[in-house]
Amino acid sequence: MKVGFYIFGHKKIITMRLFRFAGLLFLSSVTIAQTQPFKLPLEMPPAFSGTFGEVRSDHFHSGVDLRTMGQVGYSVFAIEKGFVSRIKVSPVGFGKVIYVDHPNGKTSVYAHLDRFVGKIAEYVENAQYQKQSFEIELFPNPGELNVNKGDIIGLSGNSGSSGGPHLHFEIRETTSQHILDPFEFFNEWRQTDSNPPTINRLLVFEIDSLRYLLDSLTYKAYEAVKKGRDFTVPLPIKASGKVGLALDYYDIVNSNSLRAGIKKAEVRINGNKTFTFHVDRFSFLETRYANGFNGITDNGWNGYKAIRLWTDPNNRFSGINHVINHGIIDIAKDSSYTIDVTVWDHSGNSSKLIFKILGVENKVNATSVPSLPLFRWNAENTHKTDSYMVKLPENALFHDILFQMEENQADNLPYPTVTIHNPKTKLFKKFTLEYKASKIPENILSKHYIAKINGKGFEYVGSELINGSLKATCNSFGKYTVLVDTIPPSIISQNLMPNAKITSQNNINFKLTDNTRIKKYNGYIDGNWVLFEWDPKTRILSHNLNPQRIKKGQWHSLKIVATDMLNNDSEYAIKFFW
Repeated sequence: MKVGFYIFGHKKIITMRLFRFAGLLFLSSVTIAQTQPFKLPLEMPPAFSGTFGEVRSDHFHSGVDLRTMGQVGYSVFAIEKGFVSRIKVSPVGFGKVIYVDHPNGKTSVYAHLDRFVGKIAEYVENAQYQKQSFEIELFPNPGELNVNKGDIIGLSGNSGSSGGPHLHFEIRETTSQHILDPFEFFNEWRQTDSNPPTINRLLVFEIDSLRYLLDSLTYKAYEAVKKGRDFTVPLPIKASGKVGLALDYYDIVNSNSLRAGIKKAEVRINGNKTFTFHVDRFSFLETRYANGFNGITDNGWNGYKAIRLWTDPNNRFSGINHVINHGIIDIAKDSSYTIDVTVWDHSGNSSKLIFKILGVENKVNATSVPSLPLFRWNAENTHKTDSYMVKLPENALFHDILFQMEENQADNLPYPTVTIHNPKTKLFKKFTLEYKASKIPENILSKHYIAKINGKGFEYVGSELINGSLKATCNSFGKYTVLVDTIPPSIISQNLMPNAKITSQNNINFKLTDNTRIKKYNGYIDGNWVLFEWDPKTRILSHNLNPQRIKKGQWHSLKIVATDMLNNDSEYAIKFFW
C-alpha cells in the first residue's frame, strides 16, 4: 500500500479526499435514514388499549396495543425496510406474529394478526404443509423475505391470546432483544396525547413485620382531589411506624383510547427524591418483576389499578432508581412529612399528588408469631403434607414469608386438595408441585393430572409422572387438586352435514371441547393432511378449502383427529361434495 501511494503521488491526496467525502456522504445518508420517521403500522387514527411497560399479571406489557374498533382485517404495514427474521404461528400467546429486522439495529414486531399476505403467507403455508403443523416457528435467512417501508405484511386480527381485535406492536433492539418504548419512535402518537395522567386515590400500607411475612398488609385509601394542575389529599394523613405508598391512576392518550398505564413515577419526601420507577426499556428476563409492583388485578386491593411505590429485596428491576430504604417510609412520632408523587405518561405529560403525613404514636399490639416455616427469598425452599410436596427455587419469592400449606379432603373430589400459602403472594419464578401417586390405580395413572381450583372451576396445570409422583410447574399460589380424565375430546361439525354438497362454501368449521385442553389436532382430506387452524378462545377448528390443494367438483373424504392433554383421542369422519 505504501508503494502504491508513493507511485500515484498527488493522485493519492485526491483519492483520499474523495474517499473521505464519499464516507461523509455515506455517514450523512445513514444518519438521515436513521432519523427519518417510521411509517405507522396502521393507517387509521391512533387509538390505544394498552401502552408500553404497563404492570400486568406476571409481566410488563412489552409493546403498545393499537385498537381496531372491534374489527379485523386492517392492513398492517412494515414501518421500515428490512427482512422478516422470524415468524410464529400459535393458538396462544402472540398468535400469528411477524418480526422484521431493520438496518438501523431495531426489530419491529406485529402480533395477533388475522393472516399473513403475499410472499409471507405463501412461505408460511408451504412450511406448515411441509411440517404438517398449524403451529410453527420459522427463521428466514436475511434476503429471503425482504420488505420495503410501507409494504403490507399482514392483516390485523385477534389471534392467539388476544382479548379482542387489535394490533400488538413492539420495537426491540435487534442484538439484545431488549424491548423499547414505541412512543419514542412516533411523533404522531406523542403529539396526539395532551392529557396528563389522572390520579384517583392514594393507598397507604402499614408495613408490620408479621403481616409482611404473611402477605396480609392492611392499607387505607384516600381519594385524590384535583387542585389546579395538581392533585391533593386535603387533610393530613396520620400514620406511624413503617408505611409504603401505592397509587391508583390511569392515563388516556386520546378520545379514541382506553385507560392505559404510565411511564414513570417519582416520590419525594420533604423535597428529597426517595423512589423512582421508570420503564423505558427492559429485557424478557426482567418481565416477571412486574409482580413486585403487584395490585393491578389483586382483589385484596379492591381491584384498584395501582402501582406499588416501594420494593421487596428480590425486586431487582432495572427501572428502579434513587431508592432509599426500599421506598419504605419510617414515620416518627410528632413529625411532619410533605410528600409529592409525580407520574408521567409516554408523551411527557405529568401529574403530581401532594399530601402530608403526620407521625402519631405507634400503638403496637403484641402478637405471637405463628408456628410456620420461614421461607427465605434467596434460598431453595421445600415443604410437604401427607400427599403433596412444594419446591420453590432460589429467588422464586420477592421477600421472606412464613409459609402456609394445608391439605384437606373435599367430599365432591376424588383426591385431597392442597391450599398453598396466600394467592396474593406474587412470585418471580414458578414452583413445582408434586403429588404422591401411590393411591392411584396403576392402570389409569397416566390419565391423572394436577389442576388449579379457581373461580371458574378447574384449570389444567400438568401431569408429568416422575418416580411415582405426579408433577406440575405452577405459576401462582392457591388451591390445587388431582383429577382424572379418560374422556376423549368432543368434535362437533358447525357447518358440514354428512354427504353434503357445499359447492358454494369455502370453509369448514368444527367445535372441539375437552375437560383439559386440546394438545394435538389434525385434519385429512382424501387421506392427505390439510391445514386446520385452531382457536382455543372460540374452540373452533377451521379449514379454508383451496382448489390449488383439493380438486373441485368431486366427492371427498374428511377425517379429523383430536387429542387432549391426557392423550385421549377422538376421530370424526365424513364425506362431502365440493
